[in-house]
This record gives sequence, structure tokens and C-alpha cells, in this order.
Amino acid sequence: MSGDKLTPEQESVIYHPRGKHARVLAVAGSGKTTTMVYRIKYLVIEQGVTPDNIRVLMFNRLARKQFKEKLTEAGIPFNLQPQVHTFHSFSYQFISEMIATGLLPGQIDIWAEDKAELVRIYVHRAINNLVSRKRIPPDLVDPDDAIEAIGLWKGSLIPPLPSRAGYRGNPYISLVYEEFESLRLQQNALTYDDFIPMAVGILETEHEVNQKRCNRTDFVIVDEYQDVNYGQQRLIELLAGQRADVIVVGDDDQTIYEWRGARPNYILREFRNAFANKPHVDYKLSRSFRFGPVIAQCAQNVIDFNTNRVAKPLIAHSTDRVAHIHVINNSSEQSTDANKELAQQAVALVRECKDPRKIIVLVRMFAQLIGLEAEFLARGIPYRVVGRAPFFERREISVLLDYIKLAMRLDEPVTRQSTSLLLSIANTPNRKLQKDILSDAIEAVRLQGGTIKRVLRELAESPDTPFNKSQRERIDDLLARLERVRERAVQETHLSAGDLLDWLVATLNYRKHFDDYYGKGENSEDRKRAVDLFCGYARSTGLPILDFVQLVEKLDPTRGEPEEKQIVMTTVFRTKGLEYDFVIIPNCEEGYIPCLFGTGNLVYDKAGIVQEPVPSEIIENERRLFYVAVTRAKKSVLIGTSSPPTKGSQSNSSPARPSRFLYEMQLEPTVAVMSAFQCLVSGIAGARNELLINIGKFGSAKKVMRNLISEYLPSLADNNLAMEVQKTMIGIPESPFIYPAIYTAPTVAPFIPKAPEPEWWDEETSE
Repeated sequence: MSGDKLTPEQESVIYHPRGKHARVLAVAGSGKTTTMVYRIKYLVIEQGVTPDNIRVLMFNRLARKQFKEKLTEAGIPFNLQPQVHTFHSFSYQFISEMIATGLLPGQIDIWAEDKAELVRIYVHRAINNLVSRKRIPPDLVDPDDAIEAIGLWKGSLIPPLPSRAGYRGNPYISLVYEEFESLRLQQNALTYDDFIPMAVGILETEHEVNQKRCNRTDFVIVDEYQDVNYGQQRLIELLAGQRADVIVVGDDDQTIYEWRGARPNYILREFRNAFANKPHVDYKLSRSFRFGPVIAQCAQNVIDFNTNRVAKPLIAHSTDRVAHIHVINNSSEQSTDANKELAQQAVALVRECKDPRKIIVLVRMFAQLIGLEAEFLARGIPYRVVGRAPFFERREISVLLDYIKLAMRLDEPVTRQSTSLLLSIANTPNRKLQKDILSDAIEAVRLQGGTIKRVLRELAESPDTPFNKSQRERIDDLLARLERVRERAVQETHLSAGDLLDWLVATLNYRKHFDDYYGKGENSEDRKRAVDLFCGYARSTGLPILDFVQLVEKLDPTRGEPEEKQIVMTTVFRTKGLEYDFVIIPNCEEGYIPCLFGTGNLVYDKAGIVQEPVPSEIIENERRLFYVAVTRAKKSVLIGTSSPPTKGSQSNSSPARPSRFLYEMQLEPTVAVMSAFQCLVSGIAGARNELLINIGKFGSAKKVMRNLISEYLPSLADNNLAMEVQKTMIGIPESPFIYPAIYTAPTVAPFIPKAPEPEWWDEETSE
């Protein structure tokens, strides 16, 4: 975008007066990067500000890269371009300088980039140490959960002290934090998550360093401010000091990372409180260059239901840009119908645009993908899931298949594969069996040419077994269960894979296992749904279990195609700031989006020293996720959903219900009014009358009408039309929004952390 195409809103930000702070609320696709670039161009070229006097902080490396490219595209000479950092890159550079000055030791090992796997290795080591010291039970801490929690604690500047590191859920994770930090410090290492806390700590405690590094620039510009956490906010405050004019740019409606410490209140209220030393000016960038009026208006219709936000319009800058939203609603009992249609549409879109990279499949929870994944596999559509394995490789799924595979190998000599299978299922659900003891027992039997059945019998029955009575009973039960699985798989040839898996899930009490392990929250629910959907997928193949296992082993979602020929499936969390021609949202239903379990940010400061803003109402956070998903699209949004049957035996069950957000979109009046307006812009005959007819029909949809009258119609400069519209609107009252009868008042299921288990090491240790 060249300077002569800047909007008046953008120009207001660019020429913001010196000596004042600014908050820029920028809607999706509103050109905020361009606006910040031209603000810098104005400062360095027209105002003569040296680039060293400007500090720019971006949220991630992609945004930083794009911003630096736009500085050059805008014609700013390289020697006049300020340094552009992410919060982490600034902190890393600062730490490197502290090492160079001798303030920090020079032999620090950085566990990031190509050494990032060391974090996982040492978290595993921390867990194993705690298990061996009998401070936590075996297999009751998910390493991924621990890694995430440690990052969250560090992002909130909460140290690994029992009096500080609180966790709403598994009570053992805080112990892993303490042990991991001890191991890390022994190795004199820093992780990616340590950069900001260390930088903040030095700037807060080292007076001379603070004097040299803080309060030294005239301007601080912060991108994606709605996503900052406590540590990042504190870093901004330290660097700005009392001197800098601070401009923060973001959108409270796109705060979707509350689970990792971000809060909309930073941009809504805390900014003004934290930087109270100068006057404040608020700006809005309300024109989106990304999509046309239909997507813009539908997105605004939804987000307007949130109450903790700054009211602002979302207006399509190009009124003639065609952009659609299509809802594929399956009202039958067959939940795959909508996914079949979405898969057909995906094939058609690839043929149309010739580039699968222009298509994205977005979900709130990964389990939401399974039905569409199955359709893609059936049709041979190459895809990849970013952020988690494809559904048939998920841990909770592979464990079920491992039960089947191990059952069929019970009487075979122990191999590396059967060893892996036994260790995979031993504590799922948790039988509190130490894996090191299991491994030693397996190896001893393997050297004698024995079988897995022999391993389990000796552990359950031998007088020399290292396990206590309760553990031996669980091992005996495991062996009996595996023998029953084999018996049913071999003898009941009429039994489908889905039926056998359903039985296995029930007999293992598998769903309860997830609640016990994760607590009754989002993590548990996602896994339970994945298991249910996988069983349904198995049933749909009609195959017996052994044939089904072979089928799964051969599945390849990529079909051997390179990444540029694969459609990406991922969660909304991974795509904010990005845009695609086409967005597909499958299974857009209550329970998926919105997900009302309210897991939120699980870490907190027990001592209350770190006082973070309170989190949003859960439904508001979920609504923002839907808003972000819809506003990734440039041309079209395809949404699959299901409606409950109105009659028949299933009408009294608990079938899927469309997401309430689909009703909040008010799609019918929005499409009718905005499409007629676009036809008028394009000069299509009869469009004027069509617009007036639709206004008369849908005039009670006041959200749609307000933007039409105040934002879109003025672009036509047609006073007669404006008068006719006003005349048509007279006497049409605003119709209050009412959810359909299938909904009760929106409610929130609270997150219920799991209770601490009894101290497992207090169990009897002998007969």
C-alpha cells in the first residue's frame, strides 16, 4: 500500500502528536502493520527522529519479518530503520550483552532452536526423579502439560516455590516445575521461556543496568498488545520508563490466548493505568482490507454480543469485494453428511484456486477435525494436521490399538515391539506400575525367550515380584483383559472394529481415566470426544478389528505429496494474524465452539504477589475465537454443523446442536441486505428495488442496518436513496435477539480440577 492510499483513520495514527501515549484498536485486516510502518516513516523522515530513539516490539518472528520487509517497501532507507524485535529476541539480545559485560556467566547453554528438545528431555528427567523419590505417582504427569505449565509460570514471573507456583488441576505439576528448575540451573541453561523473566529480573534489580537500558528512547511501539502476558507487560513498562511515548496496537476482540496469560484488560484498561504519566489518545482502525461486507458484518454481529470490549464497527474497505459465508447444516441423524459436503467443497476449491495453501481448516478443539479427516482420507485429499498428530495417531487412540496389538502377541516371544506395546498400555488407565520395574522384568524374560504373558504372570504371581498386592491384582486384571480382547477379536468374527473398541473403552472405564488424569475440563473432553469419534470411524468401515488395525497402519494423510499440495488443518489459536482465501470450519457445534469447560490459564500465584487482570467470561473468550476464525477468510467461509432432529426416536436424545454463534451471525438478513447493496454498487439492474425490499423485510436487524446507513450507503453519494432507506426504516422496530428454542440460557460448565490422589507410596508393600 502506498502513502496515497492510506485511510483517514490510518493517517490520524501516523500523525499522532508527540508527548502523548496512544492506543490503536485495529480490527481484523485493517492494515495496522502498514499504519505502524508509516508512523515510523513520518518520525524518521519528516520529524528527524533517529532510529535508535524508536523501539519496536512485535509478537512473533513472522510478524517481525513482515514488518521489516514493509519498512523497506515503504521506502525507508536501511540506515533509518529502527531495530525490530520480538519480546523474546530483545530479551535474548539483552542477555547476550549481559554475558559480554560479565554480569552473567559466559558458559550459559541455551535450550532453544536446535536444542529445544533438551527441555522435554529434562522435564522427563524431572518427572522420573520425582517418581523414583516417591514424590509423585508413576504416569500421573503428562510431560506436555508440565512443559506448558512451566512456560506459563515463567511468563507470569512466578518462581518455582511451593508458596508461589499454584496450579488449578494436577497437584504434582508444580513439583515438576521445582525439580526441572533445579536441573536446569545445574546445567547453567536457559530455555526460551527464561528470556523475558531473566531480562525483567536484571532490569528490576540491577540499578546501573536499568539506568543504561531503560527510559532511553522517545518512542515505544508495541504490536498485538492484546496478547501480552504479565511478563511482557512488565518489560514494556521498564523499557518505556517515564520518557517514551508508547503506542500500543491491537484488538481486544482478538484476545484468544487467555490460557497462556493474555488478558483483554491490558488493552482495555491496564494500559491507561500503567502509563499514566502522559495524556492518552485513542484511535480506531475500523476498515478491513481483507474481505467484503458479508463477512465483515457477520463477524461484527457476533462479536457485538461481548460486553467486555470497546465498541467499534468492522467495515469492508472495498464494498464491491465478494465474500461469502455458507453454512452446511445437517439435520439428519447422520453426523457425517456435513463433512462429506465440506470435503466435496474442498476438492472444488483446490481445482478453482490451484493452490491448497490458500485453504485452511480451522477448529476450536482438535477432536472437531476427526469427521472431516475421515472424509479427506476416504477421498484421497492430502492434508496435514498442525499442532497435533492426525486423529488415528493421537495418544488416546494409539493406546486402544496397542491393547489390540499386544493381545495378539501375548504368546509370542518378547520383542522390542511387544515391549513398547506393554509399556504403552501399562498405566492407561493408571495402574501405578513403575516403568523401570516393568522394563527390567520384560528384559529378564526376553533373555530367556519368554512371552509377554509370562512377564505378566510372573509379576502377578511370583513370590519375588517387586509389586505389592494391589499392584499384582491390577496386573492380573490386565492380563485377563488382554486375553479377553484376543478371544473376542479371534472368535467373534461378526464383531465390527467399532463394537469391539466400544467394549474396550467401556471395560477400561477409559473416559473416567481422562477425567482422573486431566480433571473435568477441556483437555479431558477433547480426548473423550476423540475416542468416541474414532470408535464411530471404526464402525463406519464395517471391518473386523484385525483388518481395521491393518487399515489404520497404512493410513497416510499426506498421500506422499509435498507440503504445498496439502490442506492444513489446525486450531484457531495457531492462525491469528494470518489470512487465507478460504476458511473451512467443520463441526461448528455447541460443546466444540463454544467449549464451555473454562479451563483457562491453569497457573496462578499462590501468594498473590503477581496480580494479573481477571480472566474474561468464558463465553466471551469463545466468541472471540469464532470471530478470529471467520475473519481469517478473504473470499469465503464454509461452516459445517448439525441440527437436532425434530421428530423420531433421536429427537429425545442429546444430539449435536449448532453453535449459538451461527445464530448470532444473523446470516440471512446480512446476506440479503449486503448482497443487494453490493449489486447496487456493481450497477446491476433492479438492485435498488431489491435493496429496499430487503430493508423492509429485515429492517429489524438493527446491527446490519446501522452499518449500512452510516458506513456503506454514504459511499454511493446518493441522497435520494438515503432518503428512501430512511423512509423504509420508519416504523420498523428493533427485533430483540432470541436464541431458538433448542437453547436454554447460555451457561458455563466450570472447570473442575481433579482432587489429589492418596499418597500412592503409602500402599502396602508386602502381603
